[in-house]
Amino acid sequence: MSLYGQNSKIDGVVCGLVLRGGANGQYEAVFEREYASLEEIEAINWSQPEIEGESVLPAGYGFEVTDIRYSASTRSYTVALKVAAQYLGDVTGYQAQVSALEEQVAALEAQGSAAELTEELESAYTEGVESNG
Repeated sequence: MSLYGQNSKIDGVVCGLVLRGGANGQYEAVFEREYASLEEIEAINWSQPEIEGESVLPAGYGFEVTDIRYSASTRSYTVALKVAAQYLGDVTGYQAQVSALEEQVAALEAQGSAAELTEELESAYTEGVESNG
């Protein structure tokens, strides 16, 4: 008989309950032994878990497991988590865009330097012609 139900899944492992921890960025995920083994819980990719269903765990974040406790009275594992990183997804498109913009800036700076040099040369030529003329 389930105490917490089957509210969500984390990397395909049924999770009965997720609570906010005592400090900011800390959580506790409760897995009933009826639905999840310790090996399955340890195999979860906590650095980038796939969360299905209702959960207070923020989507797109990675977590660090700080503790796993077993309670014989509830026949459940409690996994203490803290936020490790936010996963931003595939950013290769943005990286290419940034590289292209950096190239444009470098080209514009080079054009600006060339224009300044041209102005200096024209100014020096004009001064030379006027002083010799």
